[in-house]
Amino acid sequence: MEISNWHELLSLVNVDKDLSKDNVIEKIQNELKRYSKEYEEWEKSGFDINYVFKDGEKATLLHLVASFNLENIAKALMEKRANVNEKDVKGDTPLHNTTYLDSINIANALIEKGADVNAINIWRRTPLHYAALFRSMAIIDALVERGVNVNAVDMWGETPLYYLNCPAIKKGWIAGGVTALLGTAISIALFTAGAITAELIPIVIAVVAITATALIVGNAIYKLSKPDTQVDKPISANRQQETASDSRVA
Repeated sequence: MEISNWHELLSLVNVDKDLSKDNVIEKIQNELKRYSKEYEEWEKSGFDINYVFKDGEKATLLHLVASFNLENIAKALMEKRANVNEKDVKGDTPLHNTTYLDSINIANALIEKGADVNAINIWRRTPLHYAALFRSMAIIDALVERGVNVNAVDMWGETPLYYLNCPAIKKGWIAGGVTALLGTAISIALFTAGAITAELIPIVIAVVAITATALIVGNAIYKLSKPDTQVDKPISANRQQETASDSRVA
């Protein structure tokens, strides 16, 4: 089942005017019946609200809706006592996933329900690392207010501040101006269509920004901002690769 299928399915549930904690599982069941493999897989678990689905993102329902910024269904799942600290195959919690689209309302709700603001994934990254990477400024503020460890280091020894100030990343998000907005639009469109995973969004934005810079100011400046081409760290969730770690300048 593709991520785009999950997005479509859960979006339909999210806009249901009758959605509540009492019927959220039933409504997801009804939509998921179109995908017999996933439905039967979930059925075997007794429709466990914290079930980690084996295909696609290998995550729980709460992880998925946090990634998609589907606030209504997220809150219904939390009211149904979904585990806000459940980890997916990468060790991410739903709070990590809220950073993809700066889903501040879901992030706040998760924290209020007891989400660990210092939770680490398999790369020892906290939600603050990802909030810095994705420029999720509202979530950065919320995490800092909750006393998050701003000096936490990931497995490469990098703090959240590194990802916030990394020159190559800043080229993509800040210095690019309109180009950054274009990159964001392209990446979100690809993500929604299922062409890329959420963790590839920053790379797409950076590539768009850097390519535009190269066309405008020439090869010399481009070389100064070109990301390292070595592939020595994971890049995406499901291909066991990770994006942000190599957004460094050559």
